[in-house]
Amino acid sequence: MPTNPSLTRRSFTASLTAVASLGFGRTARAADYPSRPVHFLVPYAAGGGTDLITRALTDIVARDWKSSVVIENRPGGGTTIASMVALSAPADGYTLLAVSNGFLISPMMMPTPPYVWNRDFTGISLFAVSPHILVVHPSVPAKNFAEFVTWAKAEKDKATYASFGNGASNQIGFEMLKHKLGIDTTHVPYKGSAPALNDLIAGHVKCMLGDLQNVSEQIKAGTLRALAVANEKRLPSMPDVPTFDELGVKGFTSKSLFGAVARKGTPPEIIAKWGAALAAAVKQPAVQQRLGSLGLELVGSTPEQMNEFLAAEAVKAEQAVKESGAKIE
Repeated sequence: MPTNPSLTRRSFTASLTAVASLGFGRTARAADYPSRPVHFLVPYAAGGGTDLITRALTDIVARDWKSSVVIENRPGGGTTIASMVALSAPADGYTLLAVSNGFLISPMMMPTPPYVWNRDFTGISLFAVSPHILVVHPSVPAKNFAEFVTWAKAEKDKATYASFGNGASNQIGFEMLKHKLGIDTTHVPYKGSAPALNDLIAGHVKCMLGDLQNVSEQIKAGTLRALAVANEKRLPSMPDVPTFDELGVKGFTSKSLFGAVARKGTPPEIIAKWGAALAAAVKQPAVQQRLGSLGLELVGSTPEQMNEFLAAEAVKAEQAVKESGAKIE
């Protein structure tokens, strides 16, 4: 059949116009974003590590963009409540999610996972990681790790340990530690590190794997006692506290991650804009001084690096959940 040259030219021109319009639309969308407040969901109560770090970084981004970022604390469900709120929102970049280890771990502990992280979400940036410290209330008659193990074995399930919530990094870490040591302490979950720390200081629970930045001042003040650090090497800020590896618990580490994700389908140019802005915020001297001095390992990754990091952590988390036997019913 003969081809109509004018029709072909019109079709080709229309195609070029459509492609150009699509490209222009994306560029304009990224340039104009955000045109209204961005809601950042935090899956823990206010005052904890995830909350403080997210606020510190988003405050800088909001100032630089001359825009508004609203922090919404949605604790509970082992962080899945906030995750599901983020998943139910439009994938337009106006609802983002701060994440910690529970984002990966909690669905693995549930009979029916409410989401699949790499199917439903995509990474924005890894802010930081923080090693855990085994701390006890001063009423615990243990001045060192060996005495702690002896005490825990004698107390059995009467000994209680706090976590940031079901599926939190320090719950899985402590369950792994119980498995390795043959102790039977009872888990008491909280809706974030702040309420867990408050009850530990008050003596309502007896021990915890705490984030370094949350417990360092309490250790200095003597309201908590540090027995071991769940890091590959001793911490410069606590050179007298031995690692678990040194104490015979070979290869044991436990850490918290802090970062952000968005719902899958969020425009990639918006993901990239947030990733660059948050990475730049992490590098701010004020942030380096404020958060770095607490012992946090500051990162500020790209979205691609965040996805790679989460994929690697998911493999380790799955193994840890399997070995610990921890579940959320």
